[in-house]
Amino acid sequence: MNHRLAALEKKITRISGQDYEPKWFSFEQMLVFFSKLYEVGTRLRLNLYKTGRLQQKRLPCTVISVGNIMAGGAGKTPMAVCLADILTKMGRKPVVVSRGYGGGLKKAAGIVGDGQRVFMDARTAGDEPYMMAQMKAFPVVVGKDRYDAGCLALAQLDVDIVILDDGFGHLGLARDLNLVLFDHDRPLGNNRILPAGRLRETPAMSKQRIHGLILTRCPEQGGDTSIPDVLEELLGKIPFFCTCHSPYLSMFYPRKKAKISGPCSLPEDITALKGKKAFLFSGIARNDSFRKTVAQLGVKVVDHLEFKDHYRYKRADFETIGDRAKTAGADLILTTEKDWAKVDPSFVWKKDLAVINIRIQFEQARAFKAFLESRLSKDE
Repeated sequence: MNHRLAALEKKITRISGQDYEPKWFSFEQMLVFFSKLYEVGTRLRLNLYKTGRLQQKRLPCTVISVGNIMAGGAGKTPMAVCLADILTKMGRKPVVVSRGYGGGLKKAAGIVGDGQRVFMDARTAGDEPYMMAQMKAFPVVVGKDRYDAGCLALAQLDVDIVILDDGFGHLGLARDLNLVLFDHDRPLGNNRILPAGRLRETPAMSKQRIHGLILTRCPEQGGDTSIPDVLEELLGKIPFFCTCHSPYLSMFYPRKKAKISGPCSLPEDITALKGKKAFLFSGIARNDSFRKTVAQLGVKVVDHLEFKDHYRYKRADFETIGDRAKTAGADLILTTEKDWAKVDPSFVWKKDLAVINIRIQFEQARAFKAFLESRLSKDE
C-alpha cells in the first residue's frame, strides 16, 4: 500500500509540474476537478478572514512573512536566513518561526535553537528549522500554531521581530510585511491550482496581501532584471527585487574520517569541485535544480538518487547511496545542507562527502534594505 501511495504521489508531482491540456476521463482531468474543489475551499477560507468571521491574532512585535503562492522550491528558507542576517546587521533581533514540517512536534511549540545552542535534532524540529538552528546566527522556533510559537519566542528569547518561514498562507497570524517569492523563469508553473498544478492560490486571490515581491533564480548580474510580464500583468505595480542563488561549499568530510561526528574539514572554495565526478543524493522540492546547480559548477554528475521533499532517510538509503556511488565511479558524494541535516552521524562513508548550501544575493541590496527600513519605520 505504501508503495502504491508513493507511486501515486510521484505521478501527481510529475504531472503538476508540466504544461498539459487534460483529456476527458483522464487522470489529469480528475486532478483538474480536485483543483477546482481546492480553489473553492481556499476562496472560502480567504473570505472568512477578509470579512472577520475568522479572526487573526497579533503579536506585540513586527512580523514579516516569507512565503509564496507556489508549493515548494522558491527558496523560502534561504530567504528567511538572508532576511535574518540583514535585520541583524540593522540592529534588530530576529527570530525565525517555522511550522517544523516533517518534525516530531505535533501541537506544542518549541525552541530549536537560541542562536548559540541547538536543543533539538532534525527528527524533532524538522530538517529546515534544524538546519537554520545549526548556523547559530539567530534563534529558531517551531510550532504548528505560529502565534503560540511567536509568543514562546518573545517570552523566552531576546528578540524583537518575528520572521515567518513559509508564512504567506498562515492567515491566523497577522503580519506587517508579506514578502512573496516567485521563480524568475517559471513564476506560476502551469497556472493550475493544487493538485493539477503547484499554485496554492491564484495571483488574483493573493495580490491584495502582497507587499513586496522577490524574484529568485534570476540571471546572473548584468542579465535580465525585469519582472516577468505575466506577474506585472496579474499583480500590478508591487515593489519587486531580483535575487540569485549563490551556491557554496558549507562542509566537507574526507572518506578517511570514519564518522561525521566531530568537526568537519574547513571547506575550500567551491571551485575546487570543478572537474570532479560526483554522485548526488537529495530530497528537496526541486531535485532538478540541485543537479543543475552542481553541473553549472563544472562538476560531472555521474548519477543522482532523488527522494521526495522532507524525506526521512534510513540507514539502508545510505548503504544504497554508497554502493551506487562506487558503481558509478564517483570521486565524491554531494548533497544539500537540508539533506545533510538528516544524515546518520554514525554512518561510515567510503567516498568523500561534500555538502552544498545556497545563499540568497540581492541584485540591488541597498534598495531592498531601504525598502525594509521604510516598512519597519511605519510599524513603529
